[in-house]
Amino acid sequence: MFSKDVQGEASLEAVRRMSKMIKERQQHSGGRRGGIIVRPELLNTWLSLPLRVHEDEAMAAKLAAQAKAKKAKKSQRDKEMADIEKEMKEGEATVDKMELATNQAEILHSITLTYFRVLKSVEDTFTEDGNSNASTTDLLPAALRGLAKFSHLIHLDAVVDLLIVLKDLLKNAHYLPPDAAIHCILCALKTLRGPGRDTIPVDPKEYLIPLYNLLPRIGVESIESDAGKAFYGLAGIGNDGKSSNYYSDKTIEATIQCLDHAFLQRRELSTTRLAGFLKRLTSTALHCQPHSSAPLIACARQVAARYASSASSKVGRMLENEEDVIAEGMYAPEAEDPEHSNAHATSLWELSLMRYHVNPKVADQAMGMAESRLLKLPGEAPGRIWESMGRDVQEVYVAQKFVWKKHPLDTRNASEEDNSAASGKKRREQRRRQNQTRVITPRRTGKWHLLPSTSFSML
Repeated sequence: MFSKDVQGEASLEAVRRMSKMIKERQQHSGGRRGGIIVRPELLNTWLSLPLRVHEDEAMAAKLAAQAKAKKAKKSQRDKEMADIEKEMKEGEATVDKMELATNQAEILHSITLTYFRVLKSVEDTFTEDGNSNASTTDLLPAALRGLAKFSHLIHLDAVVDLLIVLKDLLKNAHYLPPDAAIHCILCALKTLRGPGRDTIPVDPKEYLIPLYNLLPRIGVESIESDAGKAFYGLAGIGNDGKSSNYYSDKTIEATIQCLDHAFLQRRELSTTRLAGFLKRLTSTALHCQPHSSAPLIACARQVAARYASSASSKVGRMLENEEDVIAEGMYAPEAEDPEHSNAHATSLWELSLMRYHVNPKVADQAMGMAESRLLKLPGEAPGRIWESMGRDVQEVYVAQKFVWKKHPLDTRNASEEDNSAASGKKRREQRRRQNQTRVITPRRTGKWHLLPSTSFSML
C-alpha cells in the first residue's frame, strides 16, 4: 500500500494509526523489562514509503496551500469552483503536488517522532549494570534503518539532535546487541554524508572507534530477540522460522556498508588508522564463518586497493614477512583506538592461513589480497559475495573445489592428453550450463528390519 499510494492520503492515515499504537503500547508497558511493544517488522514496513519531499519544501507547500484555501473562502463562487476543480482532479486521477507534499511532510514528521521515541526509550532504560529493556532494543535496528534512509529529508536541527543521541548510545555499545550497535554507526555515517555535512562540526573518529571495537564481535556473539535466539554460524531455526544465519548476515551487510561509508566514500587521511582497520578486518575474518569471512576480506581488498597508490600509505609493507618489516614498537591488538594499535609493526599473517581454507571463495579472496590483485567488479563486490554466499547457507549448499588428476594407468601422450582435456573441459562446461534435476530413488530393503529375529536364519 505504501509503495502504490500516489496521493499519500491512505499512507498518512496508516502511519498515524501505527504511530499511535506504538506510543500507547510503549506507555502501557511502562518500561517493564521484557515487555513486548511491537514487532520490528512493523517499523520495517515504513522503509517502503516513497518520501521525496524535504521538510523545508513541505513547509513551504503547506503555507502555499493554506494561503490558497484562505483566498478561496472570500467568495461563495470561488469556493464552488474550487470544489468542482477538486472533484475533476479526483475523476482524472491526477496528483496534486501541493497536497502530496503536505501529506509526505506529515508522514515524515510522524515516523521521525516515533523513531526518536524508540531511541530515547533505549537510552533511558539503561540501568547501572548496563542492562536495557529487551523489547525496545529489538526495535532499535529497525528505527535506525529508517533514520538512515530518511535522514536527508529531516531538518538540520533534528539531524544534530540525532547525532547527539547516537553518540550517547555508542557510549554503551558493549551492552547493545551487535546488530543494534552496528546500525547505530551506520546511521551516523549515512547522516554525516547527507545534506549539511559541511556545517555539522562532527569528527568521524567518534564513530570509527566504536566500529573498530565492534568488529571482533561480528560473527562471534549471539543476537537475542523475542522471535528466537541464534548463534552465528549455527544453521538452526529460530521460533520465527528463519535460519540463525539470517541475523548474522544482516549484521555483516550493515558492516559492509559502514566500511564503504568510512573508507571508500570519504578519504581517510590517517594511515595508522587505516592499517589498524585492515589488521582488524583480517583477524576478524579468520574467526568468522565462510559466508561472513569472504565479504570482509573483499572489503579489506577494496580499502587496500584504494589507498595502495598513496605515497604515505604503508599497506604494501603489511603483506610482507614480519621479519622484513622495520617498525618501532610492537603491535597492540587490545588498543581501543586503531591509531594506538601500531599495526604497521605487524603483517597480515592471517591471509597465509586462509589461503588453505576449506571454502574456495574464502581461499580465493585471501590469495587475491596477498597478491595485491584488484577485485573484478561487480562480480566480486562485497555485497554481491554476501548475497551469493548467503543463498548458499540458506540452501545448505557446501562449496568445494574439484581437482582433476591423471590416472596412473593412463599411457596417452601429451597431444592426446591435451585434446582429451580440452574436449572434457568443453563437455563439463556444457553440463554445467544445463539445468539438471537429479532424483534419488531409495533402494528397496525388503522390510528385513521388520522381520522377527528367527527369520534371519531362513535368508
